[in-house]
Amino acid sequence: MNTMLSLSKLKYSLSQAKKNVIRNGLMSIASLFTTTCCLLIIGLFAIITINVDSITEQIKDQCEVQLYINEDASDERISQIGDEILALPNVKEISLYTKEQMFEYAMNDVFEGREDLVGSYTQEDNPFSDSYRITLSDISLAKQTVSELEQIADVSHVENNQDVTNMVLSVSDSIQKLSIIIMIILLIASIVIISNTVRLTVFNRRKEINIMKYIGATDRFIRTPFIFEGIMIGFLGAVISFGLISWGYITLYDTYINSALKGVFDMVVYSDLILILGGLFIVCGCLIGIVGSSISMRKYLNV
Repeated sequence: MNTMLSLSKLKYSLSQAKKNVIRNGLMSIASLFTTTCCLLIIGLFAIITINVDSITEQIKDQCEVQLYINEDASDERISQIGDEILALPNVKEISLYTKEQMFEYAMNDVFEGREDLVGSYTQEDNPFSDSYRITLSDISLAKQTVSELEQIADVSHVENNQDVTNMVLSVSDSIQKLSIIIMIILLIASIVIISNTVRLTVFNRRKEINIMKYIGATDRFIRTPFIFEGIMIGFLGAVISFGLISWGYITLYDTYINSALKGVFDMVVYSDLILILGGLFIVCGCLIGIVGSSISMRKYLNV
């Protein structure tokens, strides 16, 4: 019996919510349009934040320093230096680049077709040095690790591009914080818009609400249709904005983003975003509707 009664109340609330959306006409359309636009921008900044976070992790994984070895070091000593480097706690992995390999790379790749720039250099008067490219585990300990590397015997010098890396990480952190602030502002704006839409419906039915209160209707029974009205607008806006931003991301990714950043950074593929974006839009859309409707009902339930 209670189940049947609850289903009857739910059916009534949904029916009233649908009527309210249709009855408000242009106001409902305006709220839907504004909510969709806000959710689109929220989704855009969410995508930016996710991709910036992904790129930041890639930069951290590629945190490298280059260690150069004295020219008079023997092959056995070079191998020993590699073992000493790996013994350091913040070293993730190392790669040895011999001076012969560097010379071949310079001649065949860097200066290919422009051999006149390197003059008459040969392997006998090779200007390069043997070196180790070292990947670090923790970028924040780079300075300390470089200091430890410089203490190793037969090390000529160590190149560390931490300043550039730190600048990139600082910029990415600022972008993430700004994105979160903008998303919060847009959420608040959407809540205010839907609140005004539902308030219009509540105002038009204020006498009916007062009568229902006087004859014993509970606040929940009165409030539910208006909550559903807000949810309908928010949910529909979420579906539309999700479809638009999904289409836009797939198109841009396939046409521009993937080719422009290929070999530099790996952007997040859409299949990894779909659940995050879908959940974000649905939660934000429904939250906007629920909070906006609840705010608009307060005045008229206090009779």
